[in-house]
Formats: sequence, C-alpha cells, structure tokens
Amino acid sequence: MQTICARIERHGGLALIVDYGDWISRGDTFQALKAHCFTDALAEPGEADLTAHVDFAALAAETKAYKYSTQGAVLTALGLHQRSQQLAARLSGQALVQHQAATHRLTAPEEMGRLFKALAVYPAAGPTPPGFA
Repeated sequence: MQTICARIERHGGLALIVDYGDWISRGDTFQALKAHCFTDALAEPGEADLTAHVDFAALAAETKAYKYSTQGAVLTALGLHQRSQQLAARLSGQALVQHQAATHRLTAPEEMGRLFKALAVYPAAGPTPPGFA
C-alpha cells in the first residue's frame, strides 16, 4: 500500500479498492466458499474460493488522502441507477429481469450494496474522487 500511495502522490491518479470487509477487521475472517456456501477450507484443495475480509482502516492508515464508503453509495452517486434505466429501456423479458436483478444486487443494502466497501486513495492535494463527495 505504501508503494501505491507514493506513486499516487508523485504522479497523480487514484487507487480504488472494492471488496467486502469493514472499517476495522473483526479478527480472523479467513473462509472458504464453494457453490455460494461456506465450506471447510482444507477439505477440497483447489475446489473452493479462499478469502478474507479486508481491514480498510489498516489500508487507509498508509494513505495521506482517502475516502471510504459502501459500494451501493458510490455506485449510486456515480449514476448507476440512471444508466441502468437507460439500458433497461432497450430490454424486455428475461433480459430485463436479469438486468434489474443485477442492479439491485450491486446497490441494495441487503445485497452487495452494504457488504462491499470502497476505499478511494488519491493525492493529498487532489480533489475528492467522484462518487465519494
């Protein structure tokens, strides 16, 4: 993270980190998922996705300037719902249903909207990134 932050301070730009987790880690969050269900991480090597929650506070501690929010809030502020409506106008039937479900899944608090968080890292002298104002 220090290398990324130093590069951003020197050359500008932005790092956007989106993942699930919380501001402060709740301890050991190592887990395995297979077919959308929790499973024993050692039971079937190579057959399950291994993951852990991100400790966003630990990442932010290495930065000079950052903003933190939920995925749903950032995507909504960036205009996802308006764009989704534009795309939906050209869809019908099952394609429309799937499109609406995907938009809901990305932004709804009971879905990925609150579970996933976003951390924007930017130059200390730079403007606040879009979606994080």
